[in-house]
Amino acid sequence: MKNIKKIIIFVLGLFIVTCSSYVVFAQKVSSHANSPAFQDVYNLKEPSVLYFYSDDCKYCVEFMPVFNRIAAAYKGKYHFVKLDVYDSRNEILCNKFRIQTIPAVFIYEPRDKVVHPVHPYYLSAENKLKDVLDTYLKERSVQGQKGK
Repeated sequence: MKNIKKIIIFVLGLFIVTCSSYVVFAQKVSSHANSPAFQDVYNLKEPSVLYFYSDDCKYCVEFMPVFNRIAAAYKGKYHFVKLDVYDSRNEILCNKFRIQTIPAVFIYEPRDKVVHPVHPYYLSAENKLKDVLDTYLKERSVQGQKGK
């Protein structure tokens, strides 16, 4: 019985540590980020999906076709940007967003210049990420109507 309690406590602790490593709160972004790709989206009207990746990352390479399909499906609703974490032009942006694991996806909201992280769980299946994007668009629409 004591061993079971120890195992449960260990697994719970491991879960908490794992989840806390993905916690990044929505944060303001300044226009002085030196990434040319990000400069292109800073003043757009529609939200952007920022994808941080590396060509050396197995999971990034596996996720790339999903990202491309979603980009095609949501064209006109979102602007999609790929940011290579090893490109020196993206270094400040990677530090600003505290990129520690890849692939990493964020939704950039141009209305208030805030970036919202997408939890890695939602990158495990295309329909999960679509659900996140659809939900965000609905919430954005509701907020836009309240602002009128």
